[in-house]
Amino acid sequence: MEREAFEALQGSLSPETNLRMRSELKLKQLELDAGFSLAVSNVALAEDAGLAVRQAAVVQLRGYVGRHWSIASARYEPGPIPDQDTKGHVRERVFSLLSSNNGKLRTAAAALIAAMARYDWPDEWPQLFPQLVELLRSGTQDQTHSAMRVFSEWVNSDMSEQHMEQIGTLLPELRRIFVSAGGYATSTRAMAVRVFSDCIEIISNMSAAQNTFVDAHAPPILKEWMEPILEIFKQPVANDGANTNISLKAECVKAVVRATQGIPKHMVPYNSAVLETLWLQLCDIQEPFLHAFVYENSEHNESATNLLVAYEEDGEAYSIDNYLLGIFEWLSNAADTRSMHRFFVSKAEGSGKIGPTQFLSRLVSSLMSYAQITAEMLEDWADDMDLFVADEDEEGYRFNVRVSVQELLKVLDASFPAALTKALSSAAQEQSQVAKQWRLEQNVNWWLASEAILWVIGTVSSGIIEQQESSKSDTPVIELGALFDTDVWPLAQSSQYPFGQGRAFIFASSFARMLPAGIAAAFLDACAKAVADTQLHPAVRLSA
Repeated sequence: MEREAFEALQGSLSPETNLRMRSELKLKQLELDAGFSLAVSNVALAEDAGLAVRQAAVVQLRGYVGRHWSIASARYEPGPIPDQDTKGHVRERVFSLLSSNNGKLRTAAAALIAAMARYDWPDEWPQLFPQLVELLRSGTQDQTHSAMRVFSEWVNSDMSEQHMEQIGTLLPELRRIFVSAGGYATSTRAMAVRVFSDCIEIISNMSAAQNTFVDAHAPPILKEWMEPILEIFKQPVANDGANTNISLKAECVKAVVRATQGIPKHMVPYNSAVLETLWLQLCDIQEPFLHAFVYENSEHNESATNLLVAYEEDGEAYSIDNYLLGIFEWLSNAADTRSMHRFFVSKAEGSGKIGPTQFLSRLVSSLMSYAQITAEMLEDWADDMDLFVADEDEEGYRFNVRVSVQELLKVLDASFPAALTKALSSAAQEQSQVAKQWRLEQNVNWWLASEAILWVIGTVSSGIIEQQESSKSDTPVIELGALFDTDVWPLAQSSQYPFGQGRAFIFASSFARMLPAGIAAAFLDACAKAVADTQLHPAVRLSA
């Protein structure tokens, strides 16, 4: 059986189609033999089988576990289920692969163990949890990393409030690894935070039924974790070879978002510190982000890209995007939290009118920078106009920094409509001056800045129009005339930048009800000509 399994696995990797198909069929047939799992696990351990075949064996076993390991599997297929003795031998062999000197084998084995645990733990494999914890405590760096991979899949998918005893044992080990900057690889420390985040979700799920338990245990857990998490936020983004913290920062902000959403009252003592540190991070990252992802002709493009895109120990690329998405999501939660409103709006002395805080005004200005179209988006749209249409759709399926900014703007508009409009007005003036100066200097990036201004304001156009129509004052809530002079008309006349030109038409149509008669008539005429002009770029014609 072992020889047959080896040959079938080897054939399944063949570039020759007929041989590969015959081998895959043979593996299907062999799976119906009660000794298949043991035979394949032996192949996985065999050093002379070759790395590719050994990896294929582990992957095949994972599929087999879903189909034939237990009748509890949703993917179970009729066939013999291995007896407990066989399962025990297979589990032992697979667990030993967590100590392999090959990272790909360890990763595959971790996923397989998590799949087995779904059906076997704790009744049939009670020693699994303590064995994994022991690897965390005293294993080599590779063993610790492998054990963490198991937990990252296992806790997320199969643990619940019924396993609080195990979670209580696990959390101190996770924290110890997380704070050991010199003792573990960044990817291992990031996984520790990811598993902590999963544990927080389990605890938050208990809030309704076991509120007393959560109230007793959440504060000391957060006290242990929030201090080192805030320290990670305070660190500058670093990416010099092995010393990169991008993925660690991303996992930390995801954990804070989960805690804020799941156990919000217990996060109140930390919210102001989180806001302060994340805001400073946004400010620090803004310029490198623009040079790395937006202004590809920038002389700082290479150095900024090297800072914000990291390749970690496992060879995986990590961009700053995930960190930014987490920051914007946390800010959305903050804007939707009553106790945090004081950071966004304040009452003016004397009049008592609600207006934007300095923070909100600066945040909106920053969002206009982060909303600029990236070079990658421009390439995608140039290759496929359907992607442009999809990205313009509010229900578009691609989630990126620009879309995350849009989501935050919508929350700000729902929570502080009048204050946001004032902040938009002042931010637009500031950013328009930059775009105008660049245009005069013939800096080709001017249109990206102008387009982002119009896109950001256009995102909340319905709210602005509603404010204007319900206002008792003749003073416009936002000065559209100035925007047309500084941004709309220059873009509308720049056919060399079709996505900017198209934005001008979209912006004008969004605010048609607020436009002065002369401007409205001019744009209506321009739109009609654009639709009729077959020589114009499709993006312009679609936008018009």
